[in-house]
Parts: sequence; C-alpha cells; structure tokens
Amino acid sequence: FSFIPDRDMAPLDGDARPTGGRRLLFAGFPSDFSLAFLLALLELDVEVVGVLTSPGAHPAILADNALSRIADHIGVPLLRAWRVNDEHTLLDLAGLDLDAAVMASFDQIIGARALAVPRQGWMNVHPSALPARRGPEPVYWTIADGDGIAGITMHRAVPKVDAGPVLVQRTLEVAADDTSGTLTRRLSDVGSAALGEAVGRLLAGEAGEPLDLTNSSYAPSVGHRHLDSAPSVATALRMIRAGVPNMPAWTTIDSNVVYVIAAHAGAPGHGQSSLALADGVITLDDVWRQCGCHHNLVACPHLQE
Repeated sequence: FSFIPDRDMAPLDGDARPTGGRRLLFAGFPSDFSLAFLLALLELDVEVVGVLTSPGAHPAILADNALSRIADHIGVPLLRAWRVNDEHTLLDLAGLDLDAAVMASFDQIIGARALAVPRQGWMNVHPSALPARRGPEPVYWTIADGDGIAGITMHRAVPKVDAGPVLVQRTLEVAADDTSGTLTRRLSDVGSAALGEAVGRLLAGEAGEPLDLTNSSYAPSVGHRHLDSAPSVATALRMIRAGVPNMPAWTTIDSNVVYVIAAHAGAPGHGQSSLALADGVITLDDVWRQCGCHHNLVACPHLQE
C-alpha cells in the first residue's frame, strides 16, 4: 500500500457520475493512499465535480492512470496543475462553482486566494496525529522512530504545511510488525470511515480545533537510507520496516547494492546474508536488486549514504 503516484487501473464501464449534492473538488495523486480517499469521497452524499493533481510529482501523472480513468468514469475534468496558485488554475477552480475541496497526498501549499475559491474552504487528510509529524513522511518516521501510536488527521488547510484547525482525528496502535505499507493501509481504513464526519463539518462551516504548533514535530522527506549506518539492531529493523514499500533501506552484498525488504535479529543460517551492527547481527531474509520506488533502479538517485 503505497504513496508512489504511479497506480494503474483497468478501464471502467457504465455511468457513475454523481449528481445533486454539494459540489466538491478532490486533489491528490494516483497513489494507493490518495485513491483510497477519492473512492471514499465518491461514496458520500456529495457531488465530486473535478479532480486536481500535480504533474511534477511523477511522470505517470501526465499519462493515462487510475486518477484520470476515475475522472473520465464520473465525467468530470482532471486538472493537471503545475502551480495551483497560478491565475489560470484559479480560474479553472472558480469555474467549478465549488462548495469545498478535499486533498489527500497533494504536494503543493494552497495559497490564500486558492483557499478562498470554495465557499467552505479546503480540507487536508494527513497521516499523523497532528501536530505530531507534520511534513511529507509521517508514516515512515512513525515506524523508524518507534512510535507506539499513529494517527490520521482531517484538518482545514491554511497556507502553511499541515497547520490548519482539526476537524476530525483518529489514532491507532502501531503493530510490532507494521511496515509503512501496512500501517498506511490501516490508517486509510480508519480515515475513510471518518471522512463523512469530517466533510460534514467542513461543509457546515465549522472552524475546527486550532493546532498548538509549539508542540509540533516535523517528518522530513527520506530516500533509501544506508542500513549500515544504523546504531543498533532495533533501529535497523525499524528502518527496514519503515522503508517498505516506498523507500527500502539498502546495504551491500559482495560489493553489490541490495534493498532490504525483510530481516530478523540473529546470526544467519547456511547461505543467508547478514549485517553486523554495533550491538549484534541481523539476517537479511528478503532483498531486492532494484529499489522498488518509482525509479526502480539499482543505483537509484534517492540512495542515501
């Protein structure tokens, strides 16, 4: 279950255009996380009248993909906006006569003029318990740093990263074997179930609960981290789980780069590879020769020393 914006989807048949409800825009990517909330939004008693995406996030966004096929299926425009705050995009948004906008995994900050286009503003879906772990990689760092609790927050958007008042927030316990993929799926399930409540509050004009940003933390972008840099076995195992499936950690076997998908603490058996760390050894149970992110290369540009 991935944030990588390259999801394909078979062509869809039939007439699925929703009509008659409050007019909403959806903003996001053709990724599993984003699509989960678009599909949940289509189940609500609202009318999705447009889909907005950001082409700079991935070359697949300029082509036929799951997002474009859903937009075609429900008969609404797909706006590929390099800069959401540009005049031509503001005109496109104004032409949709929007009551509100919902975004999930959208990589642009919405400026004040764009925020004012929908009558009831914009709502962002962020996979952390804000104000903890603002920023682009909350799920990764939740696992990598060993947090016991993860969250998903639906909040009003403001012209600042993950800083607007909260409309709905849900939390769950992080399982000992969670990867970024499994945790993101569970957060998406919890968030999708609460989406109707959050959209209802958004459309009702509720202000939301202000965030205390003095207690906030930030989750920065991350690449394929070098597993050999881990200070302990526990840290290395968390780093591996955090990297699956979007950004697997890497090491070398016989001087060749490999990306580690699964490992366990302890010495290897016959024919298994291992990595020695300061306080012990981990056995590499599953490795990929290519990175598995959207580059899918051996020498990926996201490789970190």
